[in-house]
Amino acid sequence: MPRAVLGRLLGLGCAAILACAALPGAAATAQVTIEVPQGKTKSVRLRHLPRGTLVGVAVSASARLAIALVSATQLKLPKPEPLFRGALDRKMSFEVVIPETSDYYLVLDNRSGAEPVTATATIQAVQGKKAPPAQPSPVVPKKGSKLDETRAAGAEQV
Repeated sequence: MPRAVLGRLLGLGCAAILACAALPGAAATAQVTIEVPQGKTKSVRLRHLPRGTLVGVAVSASARLAIALVSATQLKLPKPEPLFRGALDRKMSFEVVIPETSDYYLVLDNRSGAEPVTATATIQAVQGKKAPPAQPSPVVPKKGSKLDETRAAGAEQV
């Protein structure tokens, strides 16, 4: 099977597995190996990541690469702001919390490279549980406290 077809199948598998993380508390892990030609970029699409998902990425590569995690929304802008940006010499890992529900792209950039680079990315997505809204806890005075004494004095005056 040609490498390009294999890369696409792995990328689609990665996106499908990560889509399973849409359920609260669910986790999904995917691994993809990509060859990034000299002077080019390659990306892996992470489909429909829900807001609040914790995404952990570990990348190992045969040479230096620039890495970015960018939302599909940002890619449409003239100057996209990645959620994460970094460079690796052989290995690196990072974690981010997804700020808005969208597709995201893990971009592997070899535009300044002198040779093709083979990279393996392991991506784990864990959907955070939706916490109930915080309720203020009622203040209950202890017997003999100043607040309790004040309430008792006020009750006697009535």
